[in-house]
Amino acid sequence: WGGKSFFAVDCSGFTQLVYKIHGIKIPRDASQQAEVGEDLTFVEETKPGDLAFFENADGKIIHVGIMLENQKIIHASGKVRIDTLDSTGIFNEEMNKHTHKLRVLKSVI
Repeated sequence: WGGKSFFAVDCSGFTQLVYKIHGIKIPRDASQQAEVGEDLTFVEETKPGDLAFFENADGKIIHVGIMLENQKIIHASGKVRIDTLDSTGIFNEEMNKHTHKLRVLKSVI
């Protein structure tokens, strides 16, 4: 937690770093990143580069990832990984379960 370099990265550090490489500044923490951009209603309307945010049991935004094509998401969770996103959240095929509960989708670009 707290990493934001190519050597060690957390979820929001990863999104901030990817956006920075493309000349786009976004805040550091996932909850702060969730405050920028335009809300999207459905996973199916996301485009590559959109952000997806996830909440804990208390409703606090604690995780973020970057949307790819075909409802895939790249995010840092133990390692940088690609998983499937549906209306419930991130589905980890290795664990055969949802690992993160979807809260909001944002178009920032």
